[in-house]
Amino acid sequence: MIDLTTKIHDKFTIEFKVGFNTDDTLKPMKSDDFVMNTWIFVPNSLDINAAKYSKEDFYRDLKSDVRLITPTYALHDLANDAQLLPNRSLADDSHDLLIAPDDILDFVHSVKMYCAIAKSAFRDAYRNVTAIDTAEARTREVGLYLEDVSKVLLRLRGIYNELKDKNITERTKEVFAYADEFLSNIMAEYTYRLRDHFRLHLPDEYALMEARFKAVLLGERAYRQSQGYLTVEADDPMGNDDFVFRASLLKKFAESDLYLSSNKRKNTFVVEQIVYSAAAGVAMIFATMSSFFFQQKYGNFTLPFLIALVISYMFKDRLKDWLRMVFAKHVSQNVFDTRTDFSIKGRHIGWSKDSFDFIDSDKVLPEVMQLRNRIPLFAEVSGKDEKVMLFRKKVQLWRGELGKASPFPLKGINDIMRYNITELVRKMDNPELPLAGTWDDKGYAPIVGRKIYRITFVFQFVFEGQTEYKRVVVKCDRNGIVAVE
Repeated sequence: MIDLTTKIHDKFTIEFKVGFNTDDTLKPMKSDDFVMNTWIFVPNSLDINAAKYSKEDFYRDLKSDVRLITPTYALHDLANDAQLLPNRSLADDSHDLLIAPDDILDFVHSVKMYCAIAKSAFRDAYRNVTAIDTAEARTREVGLYLEDVSKVLLRLRGIYNELKDKNITERTKEVFAYADEFLSNIMAEYTYRLRDHFRLHLPDEYALMEARFKAVLLGERAYRQSQGYLTVEADDPMGNDDFVFRASLLKKFAESDLYLSSNKRKNTFVVEQIVYSAAAGVAMIFATMSSFFFQQKYGNFTLPFLIALVISYMFKDRLKDWLRMVFAKHVSQNVFDTRTDFSIKGRHIGWSKDSFDFIDSDKVLPEVMQLRNRIPLFAEVSGKDEKVMLFRKKVQLWRGELGKASPFPLKGINDIMRYNITELVRKMDNPELPLAGTWDDKGYAPIVGRKIYRITFVFQFVFEGQTEYKRVVVKCDRNGIVAVE
């Protein structure tokens, strides 16, 4: 199956997290094939077209990071079940260091996976608690959350305390410290988010929980200071930039085993050479036939023959370039632009292919146009001139190889695509414009309206014969993204 989550990454960037999940029912060595087609509808007034916005421009604005889907475990299970795979793997690989202190590859992998799994568990637990409807259930779940996040950190710290005075290397101590600081950051982040959610939206309930939040968060802060970790300071004149930088490095360390090694290359080189050769061949046939014709008409070594020969070669060069453009346009609609091969620790697990083109509105699938949901007036005025970009992606994953890459259950990959809309907002009008005002007993008051543009993304997902469509509308103005529907 294919999952999609969307969020605003920054002022000018929309993030699409696409999960390509392999099918557990398939035979181990069979591949999983995914197709994702994305139609992007851009208002004609933004002056975006194939002549001004090339393939290179699109791929420049699209940043793609591919990583493994983090194995999912409930926070309560991770905190309390010692036999759960992440807990058992962490304990076993850590104690194996007493036998072979320098053989730390499995240990480092277990620590990183424990951190990544714990981060996902913290996030999911935070979301689950904030989605609860009843006050009694919320209070109970907040209590469990605060107990469980503390237990997850104490498990890692307990193992380190058992080993720190024994025969382990400085590298091992360093890895423990990185993992401990990372999990401390993540626990504080989601616990503060949960605290702020209750403080802002449920102040009566927060009054009952404030003491527990305070005990956990201040206790963790004291621990961080005792270990010499950077902490967030309210009066830092630089806005805690050192903390933010280090937290980013720790995140990359903890999640590094989830990111895939990728080799991206142009997928159309051979096809392009064939197309260009064909165009040159057709142009050469024209020039040669012209030479034969004028040679028979005017004879060799005559001025008319020389003039005719030069003109025919001039037309030959123009004809070759024109045919190259025509052939390339038709071929690009059926051939992918790039291919990226994925691997983990040298093990090839699959590939993806990408393609981008402008297409005519009348070539868009009816199901897509229905989701586009143009209002009649829009279709009447400018619907036919609305520019449509098509981004195609095909992914193949080899489940057998994926299963061999790690002792943890790997369900597939996440393709995190960040699309920067700076080029699209370049020609937008002023974000504010005067409207009719109000006139009452207090006098006249002007009303200012907002000029909002809508960029519509319609996704088609195809997997195992099943097709699904989703729509995302990005509202933006000249100052950036305003909202996402």
